[in-house]
Amino acid sequence: MRMPGSITVDPRAVLEEKTIAIMDLGSNSLRLMLAHIKPDGSYAILNQVKHMVRLGEGSFQHGRLREESMARTIAVLRGMASMCEVYGVSETIAVATAAVRDASNGEEFLARVKDKTGLAFTAISGQEEARLIYLGVSSGLEHTTSLRLFIDIGGGSTELIVGSSDECRNLDSMKLGCVRLSNLFFDDGEKPVSPKRYAALQNYIRNSALHSFQRIADFTLTEAVGSSGTAQNLAEISAALDEADALRQGRKPVERRDLLSYAGLCRVVRELCSRTLKERKALPGINANRADVIIAGAAILQTIMEDQGFDSVRISNRNLQNGLLVDYITRRRPHKEGSFHPVRKESVLHLARKCGYEERHSRHVARLALDLFDSARALGLHALSPDLRELLHYAGLLHDIGIFISFSRHNVHSHYLIRNTELLGFTAREVELLAALAYFHRKRPTRKTPFYTELDDDMRAEVRPLSLFLLLAERMDKSHRQIIRAARFVQGDDGLLLRVNAADDCPIEMEQLRHSLKNIRKVFATREIALECRREESRPD
Repeated sequence: MRMPGSITVDPRAVLEEKTIAIMDLGSNSLRLMLAHIKPDGSYAILNQVKHMVRLGEGSFQHGRLREESMARTIAVLRGMASMCEVYGVSETIAVATAAVRDASNGEEFLARVKDKTGLAFTAISGQEEARLIYLGVSSGLEHTTSLRLFIDIGGGSTELIVGSSDECRNLDSMKLGCVRLSNLFFDDGEKPVSPKRYAALQNYIRNSALHSFQRIADFTLTEAVGSSGTAQNLAEISAALDEADALRQGRKPVERRDLLSYAGLCRVVRELCSRTLKERKALPGINANRADVIIAGAAILQTIMEDQGFDSVRISNRNLQNGLLVDYITRRRPHKEGSFHPVRKESVLHLARKCGYEERHSRHVARLALDLFDSARALGLHALSPDLRELLHYAGLLHDIGIFISFSRHNVHSHYLIRNTELLGFTAREVELLAALAYFHRKRPTRKTPFYTELDDDMRAEVRPLSLFLLLAERMDKSHRQIIRAARFVQGDDGLLLRVNAADDCPIEMEQLRHSLKNIRKVFATREIALECRREESRPD
């Protein structure tokens, strides 16, 4: 059993000891976790802070974040940024979810946050949010090969995930959240909610979730796990009501805070709906800050339990933040030799296969690009990180997928497909970099390309050498025969040398490479660059 607060890691892992901050900006709450990471992959939580900033309040009807909500959130973020300084945070992982990703001014708001606080947030997709929730919650449960249903009810969305301890089988994010539905159904949150109104709310949820329910209908689910603040508070109210009854009746309480029964939930719903907002806030066990939105959250949970036939749901105190921490550590520890992050790699391969990519050519180009990356790094021609090496590999696999649309200008199509496909495990910045590398696998990046000028200085500095490696690798297999088996930069007697090993004559590839020498000189600011071809036996891919 993997206990909360610990992650099983490869003892050979090499991690830098540091203090990191993990921020989760939801539609309802803003959370900060401060963690100290040790080289062996273990960690200690130093502090956790949560503020109910209600960023999504009023935004879902109009599709825009409201000024008062944005100002309130930025004020809290300033305080969190100061906390990070006090704790000596050296790295911050900050994500925003439904309220920001659904708002027309979401990106504008994040730019404002960066300007006012120095914090750089990334708006993640619903599926990526679901994946991270799965990582965080499942890592705190006992190991099982059976399938669980993970339910996370947020302010703007509800994530439904099916998975065992070893793998995730279904990721879903529904536009159903306690703030979103409260804004839609309860304009006057002060009054009690009639049975008719609550039934209409459940009917809306059921209809909206129909396709999500159909996708999980064929799974055999052994347990439901609720992981949100809404689910936790509903369980607390249920347990508090039962404790009050038990005290009056002189019996032992039945309801537990880590397990919410369907009967207990139904009782909570009756108690909540029969009260005004003021009376709700006085209900035993309730978080008063949730009193105006908790009925909508209860309706979501009740509808899911009824549709899936669960008579109880286990309550977890883990969430998206824990998933971000697990993902952070996993991505920085080594996997099997020569492999990359499994979720990211599988996501890339899924896209490549959907587009009918030429697997042998693409894998060969990816490997040659890594040969160039590694040899150039060994000579001090660049100091790019291993994370960028991994992205170069994926760009090699995806560079030609635009042929699925048309061979003509297929690099443009590859750029479009990558930017507009949900790649799990990647940040928005990483997707942008992947797309840029695919675009420039046929030509040198210049400011004549509009999207290139929109990249920040750091990304342009990364794109220049990485796209060169990919362009050279592509030209080394121009005939798609895999004749050039290996390539590397070496220091020759008269300057830099690009040495390729070929299994046969390769006039097409050599001509392409000769036309690339000027580009190499520009990227590496070197005067001399020579090309050498050696004959060798073929090596297996």
